Amino acid sequence: MTKVNQPLLEVRNLSVGFSDGAHSLALQHVGFSLKKGEILGIVGETGAGKSLLARAIIDMLPGDGRIVEGEILVNGHAISKMTAEQRRGYRGGEVALIGTNAKSLLDPVVNVGEQIARILRAHRGINNKDAWREAIRLFEQVGIVDPHRRAHAYPHELSGGMAQRVVIAMALIAQPKILLADDATLGLDATIQLQVLDLLVEKCRELGLAVVLITHDLGIVASYCDRVGIMKSGRLLELETIRSFLNDGPKHPYSQELLDAARVRPLPMGYDQAQNGSQAPPLLEVIDLVKTFHVEGSSEPVRAVDHVSLTIRKGETLALVGESGSGKTTTGQCIVRLLQSDSGSIRFDGTETLSLPDRQFRDVRRRMQMVFQEPYVALNPRWRVRDLVAEPLKLGERLTRAEKQTRVMELLDLVGIASVKADAYPHELTAGEQKRVGVARALAIRPDFVIFDEPTTALDIRVRAQIIDLVRDLQKRMGLSALFITHDLNSVRSLAHYVAVMRHGKIIEQGPTEEIFANPKQAYTRKLLDAELPIEARAEASTPILQTEQQL
Repeated sequence: MTKVNQPLLEVRNLSVGFSDGAHSLALQHVGFSLKKGEILGIVGETGAGKSLLARAIIDMLPGDGRIVEGEILVNGHAISKMTAEQRRGYRGGEVALIGTNAKSLLDPVVNVGEQIARILRAHRGINNKDAWREAIRLFEQVGIVDPHRRAHAYPHELSGGMAQRVVIAMALIAQPKILLADDATLGLDATIQLQVLDLLVEKCRELGLAVVLITHDLGIVASYCDRVGIMKSGRLLELETIRSFLNDGPKHPYSQELLDAARVRPLPMGYDQAQNGSQAPPLLEVIDLVKTFHVEGSSEPVRAVDHVSLTIRKGETLALVGESGSGKTTTGQCIVRLLQSDSGSIRFDGTETLSLPDRQFRDVRRRMQMVFQEPYVALNPRWRVRDLVAEPLKLGERLTRAEKQTRVMELLDLVGIASVKADAYPHELTAGEQKRVGVARALAIRPDFVIFDEPTTALDIRVRAQIIDLVRDLQKRMGLSALFITHDLNSVRSLAHYVAVMRHGKIIEQGPTEEIFANPKQAYTRKLLDAELPIEARAEASTPILQTEQQL
């Protein structure tokens, strides 16, 4: 019999290892408890042990992982004392896990309705007809439009947000008591992320579940959780209420570092070129740019870039924002002629570039560089860092081998990569270091203009802040002009002088950053800004946005 006010979930002094010996512990003495209806946000950088903690709670430790000390209890019952049959019922029954990248969690060759029905038959023992009917009801519950038709769709036919809703429906099938959400919205557009989180938290409050929400985004935790836990190197350093954490401040120095890194970083004095340079001629001028793609099986071409016009002056940054598929990256690739435009005009420092022969364009192209969204894909995995950074130098002035090596080390220092990493391969670098190598390559031949394509997306809190500081420092030291393609609105306010909002291939609104954020004219712009989850707003509100009276 469950005791009154007994925690639904207790993690007691938990340590997890993968081999003998205390030095190999991946989780060290982690402890917390959760009551019915309570949501705990676990925050930490890559490698902190967040996902391993979730795996321990659901009794699915990877490889030879094992609990070497401590215990996990659900409703007062230790999972270590469960029989094999009880554990099978526990996983996905009493505790459910929602992971990131929903489409990778779904079977690609089975329609999503059948995938739900299959689990219902296994957990509830109901027949095919009733299982299908219940699957449709679950789809309706998680807000899937036209659930009867969507149930027959395959994962690749769903958007990322729709696929995530299917995964949430799967997690709720067995009516679990505890829900573990491990970076469940990572990589989704801000508006889709907001919809998924609203749905997830609403259902958890409604059903009285205890939730562990794992993320690297403090804005999410501040907006949706009751308490926050900060993890580092397998340890739970701090556990506080959201109100105390934001208003009274963290107690641990590392927690303070994360909080400072998550805040919007206002443009420093002297950074804003827009006020004193607004009359200067544009370095880049794009006029009525059009790019279409022909889709097999369709007579109508897709207008990925639809009469786009924008200008960027020396030392300015323009942020191009919008949801996935809006045409942002295609616009950037057309500017540097990685894609051939259909029509329009692109003038760089007064020179029309679209009509230039390839040989003549090469001279202009040296002054225009692009840092790609996925640097690991853009880096040759067989080359060392020093060779990757040295490669673009072949396009510039003639250098001796010694001069080239000196320049490589200068570039690595410029972007904050330690010299000892010069002989590393891409797979030996962190995501942040890979992005820095991409920046170093782009800066190798001293360009005047750089396109940064999603430079802060899916990065750890501190790495994101470091990339923002790096770009700002480079602009100050080198006078760079930049096009900043992103859906990370917090970064926009920290970097950009101007913002252009893109939707369905068109720029629907543009202007000075603070003006756009303070007084957006278009409904779509307001929708994007409403999806922003800044720490500052939650600190002022002092309570999660979906906080309701707890069912304790």
